[in-house]
Amino acid sequence: MQQAKSSKARYSKGFIFENCHNLNRIAIADYRAVDTLVTSHPRMEEGMDEVEYVRKHNIKYLYHMTAISNLRSILQHGLLSHKEAHRLELVMMDISDPEVQRRRDDKKDTIYSRLLHDYVPLYFSPRNPMLYRRREIQENIVILGIKPEVIFKANTVFSDGNAASKGTIFYNDVAMLDSLCWNIINALNWSDFPEGKRIKCAEVLVYPKIDVKNIVSIFCYSGNQLSTIHETIRYFRAIPLSLTISVQVKPELFF
Repeated sequence: MQQAKSSKARYSKGFIFENCHNLNRIAIADYRAVDTLVTSHPRMEEGMDEVEYVRKHNIKYLYHMTAISNLRSILQHGLLSHKEAHRLELVMMDISDPEVQRRRDDKKDTIYSRLLHDYVPLYFSPRNPMLYRRREIQENIVILGIKPEVIFKANTVFSDGNAASKGTIFYNDVAMLDSLCWNIINALNWSDFPEGKRIKCAEVLVYPKIDVKNIVSIFCYSGNQLSTIHETIRYFRAIPLSLTISVQVKPELFF
């Protein structure tokens, strides 16, 4: 990735914003009026590589939520896109919100024009509105900790909020991580902020799958799930799959 040489964000219709490191601050009306956006951004310090840049944002994991009953197929096939997992009938229990999924059915990203359901969705923060709506079944949910390096995978995009929401902006330049509202993404209570519900659900969308080797941790709500999780992992260690996945009880990631 080339280091940016200027601190300007240039628009084809003449808009120039000096030192605008957060494109979310630009009025949506102006943003939509622009045909082409070309950005230059002095994000990365001299000599800093992309992995160091991601670590600068304290991104230890990216997160994927699923039902514990889906673990076996995930360890066997990896994390597949919503569409592919359902096509292969691998989803034992779908914890997603049907209304939200209907919106995602026809929604495309603005970078590659792929349907959202063609990607594997990950969150920067797992303790978000989606999980809150499923708090009654938290004992049946596990949160997978994914290596953050998957953000460098070809055809990956990330968003400044819920990918299905109107007004969400998509990026494929890792240097634009600085454009995300990290104070909201990392906040305990998103309701304190305008657009907090949308922004808290900022996503990384990986195409078309995530290999098992990128799953490094499994987090659960209580010790009640530990035996089921360990049993599932032990089963796949009997097959030649070098799984080194830690299992942790982390109630603070839940509600």
